[in-house]
Amino acid sequence: MPSVTIYTQFGDYINPNIVNEAIKSLGFDEVYDITYACEIVTEITRKEIENVRKPAISPFCPSVVRLINASYPELMEHVIKVLTPIEVAAILIREKYRKMGFKDEEVGVFFLTPCVGWITKVKNIQKNTKSQINGAIAISDVYSKILRYISKNNKNIETNGTVAMSYSGLRWATVGGQSTSMHFKEHIDVDGVKNVIRVLDDIEKGKFDDVEFIEAHACTEGCLGGILLVDNPFNAKRVLKKFSSQLNFTNRMSKISEHYKNEFLSDGYIKTSKGLKLADDFESAVKKMKYMNEIINMLPGIDCGQCGSPSCKAFAEDVVRGFSKVEECIMLKKGVKNYEG
Repeated sequence: MPSVTIYTQFGDYINPNIVNEAIKSLGFDEVYDITYACEIVTEITRKEIENVRKPAISPFCPSVVRLINASYPELMEHVIKVLTPIEVAAILIREKYRKMGFKDEEVGVFFLTPCVGWITKVKNIQKNTKSQINGAIAISDVYSKILRYISKNNKNIETNGTVAMSYSGLRWATVGGQSTSMHFKEHIDVDGVKNVIRVLDDIEKGKFDDVEFIEAHACTEGCLGGILLVDNPFNAKRVLKKFSSQLNFTNRMSKISEHYKNEFLSDGYIKTSKGLKLADDFESAVKKMKYMNEIINMLPGIDCGQCGSPSCKAFAEDVVRGFSKVEECIMLKKGVKNYEG
C-alpha cells in the first residue's frame, strides 16, 4: 500500500502504472490504491463528525494524535473515531484475499510510508492489538531501487492510457485536502508541530467553537513534507497538481454498508497510545527510564516532529521501547546539539 506521495518523488509526473510496476519489482504481488480508501473515510467522517465535540479533529496524522493524547488529553473527545485510510485499505485487502482462499498468515500487507510516525504507529498497533498491517516501510529505503527500475524501464512499460484514481483521495497528501474533500465550510488546516500546538492551545482555551473541522499535520506541507521522502516538498506539490490533467479521476464511492460503517469506526488508536509501560518489572523499568533521560539530554529539544514523534521526550520513549532509533533524529544528523530560542 504506497502512500500517494510516492508518485510525486521523481522530479516530474510519472505515470502511476510505471511506479506500481517498479514497486512490484521489489517482490510485491500487488499494489493497492489507497485513494479509494480515502473516499470511504471521507464519507464516513462527514457523518461521524456529528458525534464528536466541535471543533472535530482529524485522526489521520499519528503524530498529532499522540501529541493530543500526551499533552492535551481532554481534547481527545474532539478526535473523530474513524480509522485512517491506511487501516481501512488493509482491512479491504485482507477481506479480498480471504475470499480468494488465502489465510491471513499467507498474506503480507505493508505500507510504504513518507512518515516515521506511521512506522511507530504500526509497531504500537501490533504490540497491543491484532493488526491488519504487517509493517511500514520507509519510502526513502526503497526509493533508489524504484528510481533505478523506472529509469531502465520507463519506455518499455505499457501505461494503458490514463490511470483511474480518486481526485479527492489524492488531495489527502496535501494540507487542506481532507477538508476540501469533505466540503466543510468552516475548517482550519494547519501544518508543522509548533503551529499545531498553537491551534490546540486555542481549542483548549475554548476558541474555535464555530469551526467544524481541524485538519492538522505534524509535517510542514503535510504528507508531502514527510521526512522519509526524497524530493523537495514544494516541487512534490507542483507535481501533484499535474495529476489533475494527466489522470482519469473517478469517484468510485457507492453507498457504504452499515457493516463497513461500524467496522471502520474505532477508538483503538486512542487506547493503544495510552498507558504503555516501559517494562513489566520495576528494575527494568528504572533502567529504561534512566536510558530515556540520557537520550532526552542528548536531543536538541526542538520538538520539531520530523522524527514522527510529537516531542523529543516522546521520541526518546519510542527509542527505549524499540520503535525508533536515535539516528532517526534529523537534527542530530544535521549536528544540532542543543537549542536556544
